[in-house]
Amino acid sequence: MKDEVFEIPYRAELCYMKNKGLILPEEVPYIGMGASHIATKAFRFMGINFFPEKAAEYFNYLLKYKEPDKGVLISQSGQSSETIWCADYFKSFTAIVNDENSPLGNHSNCTKKVLLYSGVEDHIATKTYINTLLVLYLGFGFDPVEAVEALKKHQIDFETLGTEIGSRIYMKTQRKKRCCVYILGNGPNIATANVAALVLSQVSRMPVLSMSVSEYEHGFIETAKDSMVIAINHEGREYNRTKRLLKKVNIAGAETYELSNKYVESIFSPVTLPIPFYFAAEYLSQKLKVKTLFRVGDKVVSKVIIDKNYE
Repeated sequence: MKDEVFEIPYRAELCYMKNKGLILPEEVPYIGMGASHIATKAFRFMGINFFPEKAAEYFNYLLKYKEPDKGVLISQSGQSSETIWCADYFKSFTAIVNDENSPLGNHSNCTKKVLLYSGVEDHIATKTYINTLLVLYLGFGFDPVEAVEALKKHQIDFETLGTEIGSRIYMKTQRKKRCCVYILGNGPNIATANVAALVLSQVSRMPVLSMSVSEYEHGFIETAKDSMVIAINHEGREYNRTKRLLKKVNIAGAETYELSNKYVESIFSPVTLPIPFYFAAEYLSQKLKVKTLFRVGDKVVSKVIIDKNYE
């Protein structure tokens, strides 16, 4: 896993160079599952007029009201079952995939393929998640070059931060076996909180919850005692509110940690801020002696079959 995380800067620069000039459509559904869907959520708070949807819910509930003409379907493996089920109902779609020969990329309704250039990824979604973000930035008219440069320049700093986060999670959860860990974010970095919780849950084998700072403050804050609260804080309207919240829950008995944006303009922080959590996941996998990520269930890929006569 660690080798894959250290490969992120090279793969990110390759993806950036290969996809410069990309234009992606607005006002259409963007369909994905897991980290593929999470990446789209960052752009919901950047003023982009599009419709990020989870493939499973879109297939099971929304398709029966209207079958779409066009869309963008994202599957880093190109094999995610629910995303491929949706592909049958789009008259045409753009596929964002890592494998150009994958079932999604070769689907008969795919009229354009955008490649992630992430190389082999055997563990958690690290390189593919970051490169999906870069493709979306480019496709929506942003130039994330400063984020690509920051990935190259500050990887050791990210490892140091991630080791500290992983160590604190490990010590806290060893002392309190029923400890709840929360990852909080604001705006675009709600997506960062989501992907951090996903990878930490996979590695630690315990539930890690993610949400916005405001959602946490409206109820979940009552669980602060003996919990651990990690807040991703970038410059913006919620910056001071997040700091006040951390002080409040610390007094109430929570262990707190603030991860700040130091390296890029706030709008590009969703590219850099996940990296410490990947290193935290690597640290925890070593401490907990995790040999395989998927012990209860495997990745949900296209070999899973359902009855499509859902109507």
